[in-house]
Amino acid sequence: MRVFLLMLLMVSIMGPSAYGQGSLNAIVDGLTNIEYDFSRWPYPLYAEVSERLQELAVQYPEIANLQTIGKTAEGRDIWLMEITSSSTGSGDSKPGLWIDGNLHAHEVNGRVRAMYFIERLLATYGVDEVVTRLIDSRVFYIVPMFDADGGERSLTRHPAWTGHEPNRQAGSDLNGDGYISSMRIKDPDGWWYESPQDSRVMLRLRARDDGRWNYVATEHDETKYWRSSGQQVVGSTTVGAASRWMSTGEGPPPIEHQVPPEERYSIYTEGMDSSYPIDDINLTVNGFERNVGMESPPSDFNRDWGAEWRPDEPGGGPFPFSVPEVRAAAYFITEHKNIFFQYNMHADQTARNYTARPGLHHPYDWMAPEDNEFYTRIGAVWSAMGGGNIIENNYYSQEIAAGAYTDVQHGCEIDWAYISRGIHALMPEGMAIGKDYDGDRYVTVQEILRWNDEDKEGKFWGHWESFQHPTLGVVEIGGPLGIPPALDERMREESNLHYRFLLHIADLAPALKIADLSAERIAEGEYRVVARLQNQGYLATYVSRKALEIRRDNPILARLEIDTGEVLGGGALQNAGHILGKHSYLWRWGAGADESTKTVEWRVRAESGAEVSIEVRAAQAGRDRRTIILEG
Repeated sequence: MRVFLLMLLMVSIMGPSAYGQGSLNAIVDGLTNIEYDFSRWPYPLYAEVSERLQELAVQYPEIANLQTIGKTAEGRDIWLMEITSSSTGSGDSKPGLWIDGNLHAHEVNGRVRAMYFIERLLATYGVDEVVTRLIDSRVFYIVPMFDADGGERSLTRHPAWTGHEPNRQAGSDLNGDGYISSMRIKDPDGWWYESPQDSRVMLRLRARDDGRWNYVATEHDETKYWRSSGQQVVGSTTVGAASRWMSTGEGPPPIEHQVPPEERYSIYTEGMDSSYPIDDINLTVNGFERNVGMESPPSDFNRDWGAEWRPDEPGGGPFPFSVPEVRAAAYFITEHKNIFFQYNMHADQTARNYTARPGLHHPYDWMAPEDNEFYTRIGAVWSAMGGGNIIENNYYSQEIAAGAYTDVQHGCEIDWAYISRGIHALMPEGMAIGKDYDGDRYVTVQEILRWNDEDKEGKFWGHWESFQHPTLGVVEIGGPLGIPPALDERMREESNLHYRFLLHIADLAPALKIADLSAERIAEGEYRVVARLQNQGYLATYVSRKALEIRRDNPILARLEIDTGEVLGGGALQNAGHILGKHSYLWRWGAGADESTKTVEWRVRAESGAEVSIEVRAAQAGRDRRTIILEG
């Protein structure tokens, strides 16, 4: 990947600070800025990204370790970049963050944001005081191209793009403009109609579709037609048309503004036939196609995880972990018990990006209060950083409840992280094209079209033009033309936003230290050794209440080592349980309480002058070691 890095401000002006505030202040003050090519489209293909990752591993051998965690279905390496300072210990001895991009084939801007995060972290180590501290004390596991096969198909989608293979793509370029766009055909039974604001934009009918109503009620009594029974029952995980919709014994409600049959269309992928109808499941808001390849994987990569997986979930696949990429990632995360947070970057959204939290289809009180408050607090930070962006789940998204997507989502990565592993997780959406012309922090399709027309000379969205199809007769070809999910200044802003937020999250990890170590002579040749342990981090050493519930917590282990002597009584290794982080007792902490410490002690038999070492470790809270000489 051809990237140009330029250090602009090389002097740190912030002192060290704990519990996440240091990362917020430092990044806001912009200690170091990185110049990065955010205007490249199409994005780099697999080979170029792989080459760049290898170059970075060679360039930064002390802090970058490139490894493969498995193979894709087509045999590509699944690259993972591990970033931590080898001089301060191995990665698995430090709290870890898992970050992945391009989980869905079409969400290719995830790979660019992930690569930016890698590039900037590496380039600012030793320059930015906060980044240096975090790389010394944390480990970042970053997978830029999760669905490398699907990403390759997406980025070679059109004949105008390098690497295009017609036999691997749905549809064909009939009008010779270099793009496989869309065909629309007048159809009284069609689901689409022209937007009254711009005829280039096609809107989906608010009408019944397989038992669903894509319909927002305007009267209270009407809500029974669109609010699913699965969501009305606390903790319900029902799925399927029969369980989604309440039986009312009545016909469907009248919907005003139904489009007359003569104004309706069916839309298909441009090609020789109508084999590929386009609906709101395989077309994103900005027109970037989801399912572009001829060879679809057996499962949606974000419905293939084991948490609450169901066979009737759309995209659920034949069984959990049915695709090798998901299987490889789940194995790595399970083996690396030091991971305390997962960040699964996506690229869809409407006028404003948002971030989803675990328990995607559950009410918030399904989650333990301590965990729920954690998401509330990081949500406030996210909103402040993003100018009003929110963290929520699908249960509380009224348009999802109304039928815009699906009632529930089973088998998703962030739910697996939390429900099955007790790891905190987020799933940010990150579409970033167009411009916010009116300054309301929402970017609508109309603003995207204005950007397309004024800044991009109309190259990303075409008008509908008549075409004599060889078998279908007269059709119209137009719509999105290889439009990127993120580009230019908005891509820069989005990448910087995630960079800053992830450093804040990294700063919230539990941090286990030996605050004090003492030895007292209690008899001739006998000593009491006392270690006062402290969690200097924000989160408790158990990370989440869910981890305690499912017994996936990793307790503190304290071991005494003595060069000449022996341990009496309970043994050299002790299970010290857990220590709270300030988040767990925030109000009491603010009132002056300190519940961040725990004492562990041993009795040893040794001569005066013997050396005793204590090592403490907790998988997600790190390690510490101190030594003392016995005296007296």
